[in-house]
Amino acid sequence: MKPANKVWQMKAFPFFALMGWAFILSVFIIGLFVMAPTAAGYWGGNAKTIRDTAEVGSALLGQLGVLVTTPRWLEPLAFLGVASFMVGIALEFSTIPALLKNRGSLMSACFPYLKKEN
Repeated sequence: MKPANKVWQMKAFPFFALMGWAFILSVFIIGLFVMAPTAAGYWGGNAKTIRDTAEVGSALLGQLGVLVTTPRWLEPLAFLGVASFMVGIALEFSTIPALLKNRGSLMSACFPYLKKEN
């Protein structure tokens, strides 16, 4: 039987959990420092008529392009972060049976000695 500290899941789950948090944090930071100022610049000071009559190649259409395309690749990245975090949690929970098996064998080995002392 493997000792409980030799279970491969115990070594792998921190990597997946931290990787998930890193993806989620990067999506948050990109949203905060790219999407928020771009949205404020596009929606904030411009009236609807100015936005609707923007000419090809103008800064307004560039901002609109960023606002349309960036969420399309941020959303899968956030999903990947949540999924890898969940894999980390599942790997962590999968160590519980091995830990209990180790504790059970240790208890059964020590039980005769505990019974004699009483």
